[in-house]
Parts: sequence; C-alpha cells; structure tokens
Amino acid sequence: MFVVCATASGTASAKHFYQYTDDKGIVHYTDVKPGDNVDGVKSTRVRTDRQPLIRMREEGTDDNRTMTFVNSAGGPVTVDIAFVKNENVRTQPPLPARIVLPGRSETPAVHIEPVDVQRGYGYQLRYSAMPGDFRARQNPEARYRLPFPASLRFGVAQAFGGTASHTDKQNYYAVDVVMPEGTPILAARDGVVMTVDNDFFGAGLDMAQYGDRANNIRVVHSDGTMAVYAHLQLESAQVSVGDRVRAGQELALSGDTGYTN
Repeated sequence: MFVVCATASGTASAKHFYQYTDDKGIVHYTDVKPGDNVDGVKSTRVRTDRQPLIRMREEGTDDNRTMTFVNSAGGPVTVDIAFVKNENVRTQPPLPARIVLPGRSETPAVHIEPVDVQRGYGYQLRYSAMPGDFRARQNPEARYRLPFPASLRFGVAQAFGGTASHTDKQNYYAVDVVMPEGTPILAARDGVVMTVDNDFFGAGLDMAQYGDRANNIRVVHSDGTMAVYAHLQLESAQVSVGDRVRAGQELALSGDTGYTN
C-alpha cells in the first residue's frame, strides 16, 4: 500500500484572460496579453490558485520504489520528509530526512523497499517544502542597494520585528516601504530569479483571504540568501524564473496586492 501526504508552499498560475476577434472574424481566448495594435480586446480577471512549489513523483515496482522530487523554481528548495506511519519498510536515506533540491531539477530523493519481501508492508509519508537552502549563510561583505531609484525618498511603515506582521521568523527582517503604486522596483543585489507571482489582484487586512496573495519576485543570491520583493502590481514583472539579474535592474512595479492596508 502506498500513500503519500504532502504540504508545500507554492506559486501562482496566470488567470488573466483576454478575448478578441481578429480581422478574419475568428474569436481568440488567451492568457497572453495581445499587442497594443489589437483592437476590441476584452479582459477578464479570474481569482488565481496557488500551485505547489515542488512536485513529487513515485516510480518503480511494488517492492522497489523511488520518490523523485521536481523543483521548477530557479533556486534551491529544502524538503523535509518523514514517515507518518510505516510497517516492514526501510528507506535510503533513513527518514526523517532533510534534502536540498537544486534549482530546476529532478531529484531521486528517497528509495523505499520492504525489509522482508515475504511479508506485506505499507507506509504513509509526509513532506514539506521551504524555498532556499537551509545551510545558506549570508556573506558579511555583501552590499545591498536601495530597491527603488536612489533619487526618490519614501517613508518606512514597518521594519525589522514590526508588530503588525513582522513578528514570525519568516517575516522578521522584512521592511515595508510606503511608495506610490507604479514605482520601479529594483534588484538590491545580483542574483537569479527563483520564483515569480505576477497574477494576483486585490488587497486587504483579511489574512485568510489575502495572506498568500501578494505578487512577488524572489531572487536568490550567490551566498544562498534570498530577497523577496512583495505586494507588486498586477502583471508588472519584467523578469522570469531562471533569469540572472544585476543590482539596480528593474524587476517590476510597486503595487497594492495581498495582505496590506
């Protein structure tokens, strides 16, 4: 018996649809915005759902299984794997295990087989995924530039450890900068684009409704640390997963998406 349970963070898929009729009278439906030379375009925004950050594929025979993880992100993802329950099975590596999946990779991560092939066996697994390599350590000599044009000046609404929403470990070092929508957002360091969420719209203070719906771009740096540029304007991303970016390069435009007031 093979049962797998999974919990993982994710990314968004495009749900902004366009309809237009070409000069031959053919009606087109697409999620790619037509060019400015196309007339009569109708646009519909549909609520997007998050997709898994990684996917797991189970392969092999009944008595010799391999769990392969597919990481489509442009940078590493850390996966924790553990048994919920098991009977007459062994794994390589032994579980629980923590595995780092390289960016854009397929990794045969866990091999599973019965201890005694003459007996029945079963198991239930659970895995969770976290963006980044848990072993990463910041280069103390790294320098960061402003994530917006240096000629502009903006106030800070919330900084490290802000009591509104920066109290947990994941968000503790976030900085909320107050700026007009449409302001260019620039890369603070060189890096590789790891994930892009570009298709969310709407904002509010309802955590259940808006907590995971902020457009954002995640960039992984050479030392393994990451920067997340969040609350971006709908469909304003100028980069794609896997792109190499330089400090000062425009990534997107500021917006008001996700959990904001």
